[in-house]
Amino acid sequence: MDKKNPTVSVILPTYNRAKLIDRAIKSVLGQTYQDFELIIVDDGSNDNTKDVVNSFDDKRIRYVWHKENKGANAARNTGIAMARGKYVAFQDSDDEWLPEKLEKQMRVFKNTSVGVVYTGFWRIKGNEKTYIPSSKIEQKEGNIHHMLLHGNFVTTQAAVIKRECFNKAGLFDESLPRLQDWELFIRISKHYLFKCVDEPLVISYFTPK
Repeated sequence: MDKKNPTVSVILPTYNRAKLIDRAIKSVLGQTYQDFELIIVDDGSNDNTKDVVNSFDDKRIRYVWHKENKGANAARNTGIAMARGKYVAFQDSDDEWLPEKLEKQMRVFKNTSVGVVYTGFWRIKGNEKTYIPSSKIEQKEGNIHHMLLHGNFVTTQAAVIKRECFNKAGLFDESLPRLQDWELFIRISKHYLFKCVDEPLVISYFTPK
């Protein structure tokens, strides 16, 4: 692993999630694939998020703090601008990756025509646990632009994206209050193929605002 030029840049935006971010960070650092940097973009937190981040003694962690809260889209774009990796992954500060997530996704990128590799995930809300995607996965790979126009089935924290995709399709639209990941994937899908690892490799927890 070249620490100056990691293969993957993992971007983790956060805002006042000091009580939850520890789990998210540990799930990234505990990956079986270790050639990455972890960029934590603190979007103006006023709790002790920085103290929690500083409790991790790992040189792969890069921490940046926004003086004011700009929103998750802006925080992710800050991370993309800082990224040194050829590939960009995203984690949410209240979610969890399973240990083999990155390793299984990076294997797929041997096919150079693929721009995005995403995985299935568990969505947990209260006592309900749902696996997504729930329909036939072979229909949601390759050129999926027209399918994405009908609905989104890719969640940001389950995706690894070639950095060149952002050069071609642009960054997250900071003017959108929601559905920003869907809109981004629609743009990327005009130019790149998608592949899915049909396994639940992310645990997405419903966290009330």
